[in-house]
Amino acid sequence: MKKILLLLALYAQNSFGQEAYTLKFLPQLAESQWYNASNTPDNNLSVGLPAISSVYFSIYNTGFTYNGLIKRGANNTAVINAGDFINNLKNNNFIGIDASASLFSISYKTKKNDSGYCLGFSINDRVNLQFGYPKDFLALLWYGNGPNIGKTIKVGDFSLNASYYREYALHATKKYRKWVFGASPKLLFGKTNIHTRKSELDLYTDTSTYALTANSDFQFQTSGIPDSTDNSNGFLNSGSQVNKYIFNKQNRGLGIDLGAAYKYNDKFDFAAGINNFGFINWRSNIHNYTSSPNSFTFDGMDISSYFQGNSSTLSIQKWTDSLKKIVKFTESTANYRTTLPYELFAIGNFNLGNHHLSLQMAAQRYNLNFVYSGTLFYQIKLGQHFTGGLSYTLKKGAPANIGGALILQFVHMQWYFVTDNWYAAIKPLDSKNFNAHMGINLVWGNKKEKKDKEEKTQKNPLHS
Repeated sequence: MKKILLLLALYAQNSFGQEAYTLKFLPQLAESQWYNASNTPDNNLSVGLPAISSVYFSIYNTGFTYNGLIKRGANNTAVINAGDFINNLKNNNFIGIDASASLFSISYKTKKNDSGYCLGFSINDRVNLQFGYPKDFLALLWYGNGPNIGKTIKVGDFSLNASYYREYALHATKKYRKWVFGASPKLLFGKTNIHTRKSELDLYTDTSTYALTANSDFQFQTSGIPDSTDNSNGFLNSGSQVNKYIFNKQNRGLGIDLGAAYKYNDKFDFAAGINNFGFINWRSNIHNYTSSPNSFTFDGMDISSYFQGNSSTLSIQKWTDSLKKIVKFTESTANYRTTLPYELFAIGNFNLGNHHLSLQMAAQRYNLNFVYSGTLFYQIKLGQHFTGGLSYTLKKGAPANIGGALILQFVHMQWYFVTDNWYAAIKPLDSKNFNAHMGINLVWGNKKEKKDKEEKTQKNPLHS
């Protein structure tokens, strides 16, 4: 039973991120404008085709690594090292996952590079999941309530905001003297959401009877998640239902990215901005559950009754039905609104020919908290065909992130791979923090490279 419960917990953590830090330093890519609105892409025209132009995945976990939990025992069998795993957790932990895939994108820059503008358009499918959980909850699952006799423990301090939505975004930058101003307004269409507004559960174990007394106060909201009625009627079991779900436009929202950059001189420039500021109104297939503050006492559960027949498979339906009997929920279908996990950042760049050194400070909102980070980035350009970069990111719970970028550009084609953690790309099971952004773009023209080459020729005619 313990193994099953831990596997369920692991399933939850693998279903739930962070922004891309390194990508903000790379105006060679049109995609960098999605994370730093003041970036003006180097290429005059860039086109991204479905799926191949931009695929992004990120996971951020403050609690543990896979290999910190699963060990290899005799005969190479997997052994759950639950004791050490739980003891090493903080009192409150959280896991985040971001993922996106581009359906289409285009970016066009005017030929007047010094005083012109850049316009772009993109369609992306995005998933943002953030899950916070207390150490005491997992300790209760593994050790039971024996160690807490006569004590009250908080096991319900959960926070969950998980969304899947489609984003239609315009991207625009405008140069004015030494300034560049950028904005990316967005129209959002939500598909699925789970949102915890309140989650409180305190457990007290009686010193004589060992009965558990619980005080609960829950409120969570869902859209696009089937309940028992949906399951009985069939959910997404036909092509028409799948199309209705994918192209659902009832859950509308708005968002915006804003950025500004200032060129102090030829060597120093600065940028700052806010990303992903917005909201989604959820209106379709709503199931909200509220448990008003109440107290109840129970002697425990007969675990064997939750298995299906003589098998070792846990019946989730029986488990859910039992929880509904213990914790009385009131269901409603009222519409609700959620906000996006926005990010603030500031960047300083030092430019020395083909070498660039940059520093970024960022803060991303995770539920009711901010996660702060700092990134140091070095970039080198070798002609028009190769750009390489090396980055170091320091953030809470993940102090050692060495990442970088690789961009190869040939005739009308640009290939790139960007990550904040190279080690995690090689050893993902030993890492708490990982992201990767990759793709292939179709590109035409590069006014900036041509201008740089002309300036070098004017300064040193012998190299012409």
